[in-house]
Amino acid sequence: MTLPAENVSPQLTRNRRLIIVIGVVIPLVIALAAAFIMALWIPELPSPVASHWGTTGPDGYSTVGSVIVLPLLMTLVFAALAAFASWKGGPNGGMLWGHKIMVAASMFLSITLSVTAAGSLAVQRGLENAENAPAIGGIAIAAFPIALVMALFAWLMLPAAEYITSTPVTAKPIAGAATQRVHFSTTTRVGPGVVIIVGAALAALAIALAVQAVSNPEQLLLPAVIGLFVIALAVSTLSWRVTIDQRGLKVRSAIGFPRITIAPDQIESVAVVDVNPMGEFGGYGWRWAPDGRSGIVLSKGDAIEVTRMNGKKFIVTMHDAQLGAETLATVAKK
Repeated sequence: MTLPAENVSPQLTRNRRLIIVIGVVIPLVIALAAAFIMALWIPELPSPVASHWGTTGPDGYSTVGSVIVLPLLMTLVFAALAAFASWKGGPNGGMLWGHKIMVAASMFLSITLSVTAAGSLAVQRGLENAENAPAIGGIAIAAFPIALVMALFAWLMLPAAEYITSTPVTAKPIAGAATQRVHFSTTTRVGPGVVIIVGAALAALAIALAVQAVSNPEQLLLPAVIGLFVIALAVSTLSWRVTIDQRGLKVRSAIGFPRITIAPDQIESVAVVDVNPMGEFGGYGWRWAPDGRSGIVLSKGDAIEVTRMNGKKFIVTMHDAQLGAETLATVAKK
């Protein structure tokens, strides 16, 4: 059986080339160049080298190999994620603003990590003991504007973002339910593609913690605590429980926190809207859009849009959004 060929427009083809060049090739070349230069310095460096500085000087040490490899590894992982996330493009073949942010962020991350790592080793060349390494605050501060300018350049080199608007359809209360108690409950979760991206990002975090554990175990506690918190938060927000009853709308994560509750007397109107996560919210999860909307955006397609009395709008993507919206409209009307 022959699979049908993908219908790729010239615009999408051009965008994909830009994604590869700007979001993958250039960041990796920068990271590889920095790694090559740092490798040349190995004979001049102490062992171990300083890898973390406190207010009084170096307070963490690791192997020179981990300092060289870690920026390259993180650049590779993020560049791959940026390319994967933006490869399909927008509904009309253009780039969405969320795609542009990820591609530009790949450039920013590569330069920030590479310059900081190379600078931290440059100041240790010729030292017998890494404890005598000078502070690198100036290097880290200098890396930020350089990376920011290059990220801005990457953004400008990409095509204008495709603008997406959604037209909400007002939900009507369920007929004949005015004197009855109504209840709606469902679970909304991210799709397999998002799970792959999150899994890859968490794997990169786990590798970074493993490198820290091998190279500098005495300084592992704080990164491990932060890493475990990030992992728990990410996993908990992949699935949410949505409940609608006489108390209004309640949306809570898999572990029960965070949660959002909107009482019936806070609801001005309820609608169903078609949502594009990358185009309107810049990604998936608990998101905020430039137009002021917020919500739990886990999939592309139908969502409940709740307009509060103060004019703020809250979005929840889900299957059976039409039934859920009608149920919530019924509750809000009572």
